[in-house]
Amino acid sequence: MLSYPILYRNPPVAEAAQISAPKISPKAVIGVDSMIIGDITIADDVFIGFKNLLRADSGYPYYVGPYTNIQDYVLMHVHPGREHVNVKGRKWGVYLEGENSVLHHAAVHGPLFVGRNTFIGQHANIYDAIIGRNCVIMHGATVTNGVKIPDNRFVAPGETVWQQEQADRLPPVPDKWKDLNRKIVDHYYRLGKSYLHHTPLAFSYGAHRY
Repeated sequence: MLSYPILYRNPPVAEAAQISAPKISPKAVIGVDSMIIGDITIADDVFIGFKNLLRADSGYPYYVGPYTNIQDYVLMHVHPGREHVNVKGRKWGVYLEGENSVLHHAAVHGPLFVGRNTFIGQHANIYDAIIGRNCVIMHGATVTNGVKIPDNRFVAPGETVWQQEQADRLPPVPDKWKDLNRKIVDHYYRLGKSYLHHTPLAFSYGAHRY
């Protein structure tokens, strides 16, 4: 039996006292068994796959930018009461700028900013960081402790970056991986639309609050 995505308001607590509901673009596609709770904006042409948990119940708001793909078993949350990231004068708990790939079983935990066209690999663990544009964070990597990773940098598989000196020494993305994210973004854009039109496994919603 199919299970619809769950889109719902957050329950109030001291750290997230304002009750808010997800705001979903009608162009976004969301797979069955995913759960989206609280003040989360999902932009145009986002694909959210299966069994993901995006939970703005301890801090908010979140933004998932256009053409981003969040694949399967991804956790998005934010540390209660922690400082937010600032984007164009507004505070956010988690902000994915757009055209991002977040692969299976990754954790993207705020306060967090991820720049446009950045790839986050399988089982990556991101917790409190600012990650620039056009970066590649490979599978099993850990990025934490408030580090700021410049644009166009590469974090190797399994590497841990938790001091700013480490982040500053990261190499540029190797030529082999420079087009990795763009190809995945294109694939998941097309795959999401195909799921929507050819299967009962994905849904789109009107642009309103739930």
